[in-house]
Amino acid sequence: MTTDPTLDVPPRRRVAWFLLFGALGAVVGLLPWLTSGPFLPLQNLEDTDDVSRLGPFVLLPYSQYEITTIIVLLVVGGAAAGIIARAQRSRPGVLRGLATVGGLAVVQLVAIVQTALATWNVLQERFESIVYLVLLTAVAVLAFVVSLFVASLASTAPRAGAGVALSIGALATGMWVGAWMTLPFGAEAPFAAVLPLTFFLGPVLVGAAIAWTGVDTVGRVVAGVVGLALVWVVPPLATALASAAGTRVLASDLPEMADYGVNVFVSALTQPELGLRSIGVTIAVAVVGLVLRRMMARRRTAATA
Repeated sequence: MTTDPTLDVPPRRRVAWFLLFGALGAVVGLLPWLTSGPFLPLQNLEDTDDVSRLGPFVLLPYSQYEITTIIVLLVVGGAAAGIIARAQRSRPGVLRGLATVGGLAVVQLVAIVQTALATWNVLQERFESIVYLVLLTAVAVLAFVVSLFVASLASTAPRAGAGVALSIGALATGMWVGAWMTLPFGAEAPFAAVLPLTFFLGPVLVGAAIAWTGVDTVGRVVAGVVGLALVWVVPPLATALASAAGTRVLASDLPEMADYGVNVFVSALTQPELGLRSIGVTIAVAVVGLVLRRMMARRRTAATA
């Protein structure tokens, strides 16, 4: 007796569902901020002297001290949208991928525009306020573009391309978890003792992404190398952005701020004890994952023989 193999294939969801998946991914990315009491942080250029005031509700934490948080919230949203869409089927197809990106884009654009308008309403009417808001919005827009790229690859690309997207999302997720452990609690975060461990979460997740991608084709090997390069480069870049943007004395001197950020980046990038430790964790997780994957494949082969 033969069975129809198509009976084991789940029906493809309608395109409208993928719009919802994209929007859902965007909301997942924003959760650390939305659960923290999402009110605009106090601004250095704010048109008030009341430091105890409760700012307006905003969908992103616009502040020069939260530059990396803005990036992480948006990029993780893109990774979540792509993963949710891909989980519906091995590859949902171009139209469903576009719908996923569209749903993601709508929510994240609303978040950026709403936050920018709310921030503008509380700033002093000065040229410095314009520069400040433009720079914050430029950071958000750049993160938005990366988010769309990650969602597109993760949802529709072949496994090698999806692996690159997952590596980007994995590194952002490590910082995203750290944000969720601190944003709702401020300076009195109850997870302060374990917060340093989130430094290794990104490399662990990148290693898992490499194991999922595999290394059995040239494209997949390249994806793995890209993942390792991101593990080396992204943490120093995040440190440089946070350090430069968070240095208040440089706020009125953008060239000096940029120069300071470059110096911090180069210094962090060239500390072998940090980079090699992260890469070592990534390789170890990837090797274990690849070995387990091969063992499982052999068991499936033996079971069907």
